Amino acid sequence: MVILFESFGNFTTGQTSYKALISRKSRGTITLTEKEFLFKSEKDKISFHLRFRDIQNFAMKTRFQLPTIELISVQGMLYTFYPHKKEKSSLTTSKKATEDLFRQLTRSTFKKESPILFETTGSFRHYDLTEGKTVPEPQRGIIFLNEDYLSFKPFAKKSIFQIPILSIFQILMETSNIGPAVNIQIKEGKSYTFVALKKQLKMYTKDKSKTKKLYEFLNQAKIYKSSEQNRLEKEDREKIARITSMMEVSNKLRLDMVRTALDMDEKLFTKKVFQWAKEFNFLIDGDYLIVNEETSKDFIEDLSVGANILSRRGVKIKCRFCDNLIEYSAKICPHCGKETINK
Repeated sequence: MVILFESFGNFTTGQTSYKALISRKSRGTITLTEKEFLFKSEKDKISFHLRFRDIQNFAMKTRFQLPTIELISVQGMLYTFYPHKKEKSSLTTSKKATEDLFRQLTRSTFKKESPILFETTGSFRHYDLTEGKTVPEPQRGIIFLNEDYLSFKPFAKKSIFQIPILSIFQILMETSNIGPAVNIQIKEGKSYTFVALKKQLKMYTKDKSKTKKLYEFLNQAKIYKSSEQNRLEKEDREKIARITSMMEVSNKLRLDMVRTALDMDEKLFTKKVFQWAKEFNFLIDGDYLIVNEETSKDFIEDLSVGANILSRRGVKIKCRFCDNLIEYSAKICPHCGKETINK
């Protein structure tokens, strides 16, 4: 078991009071591993475990003048905790350790979708170009990039902004007297600005070097995903062409040959073939699919338009709550009902 973070700290559940938060009963050891968040109380020796897949979101909050992390689980439970600056003193909290713990939580919670390619502290601002709306002030937090998303986790809000790489149509490097910024625009008519930050004398300042690196990595990710998307679309056209050829010579097709031609997962194919039979008036006769010639063209057109029925490797990602595969643009996971993207 790899330990990513460990410190003496205090931990409470539910809506806490100052007395409960700093009490000796709430004191113990905070541990973060590759798979879960743990807390073991010093007084009662009670252990608490929370898997990353059960974390909905979290934020850094100042509670009773103490820098803390508030975390909410997928079950709706609220937890408040903070690491100590001195070994067992509940009143001497460490802002730096709290930020370190927040960063590790962010990495561990969201890296499971795919490995993080780039990460930095930064600021984020978003605009709605269609309605002319913008947030009044930029938010500070952590910017991180993987193969599928450019993401931003605010320090002070229990939210996550995730922008699918495939939805980006323009990436610009904005320059001004106060330094560079990365601006992106997406197909849905929204615009986002990112700036990398660094700490100097306990103050955040713009990090020109990392902002330029973000611009470079983001362009590389867009080129890669666009190329991958083109490849997948070509594969889909080839699959549909194989099915079309099969239907031109016979209306009685072996189910295993249809599944192989479409390169579909067995479980997904079994589900889809019954849907096709009902929708297009096909028959399932043992190991064969009997195609209705009157609706065969509609079936091929449905395959062509509804590409989401095919196994599209690289376009789908895992839901960070239930681990099921979902479309990259899905806002709500169809399997567990949790919100996956907050644009």
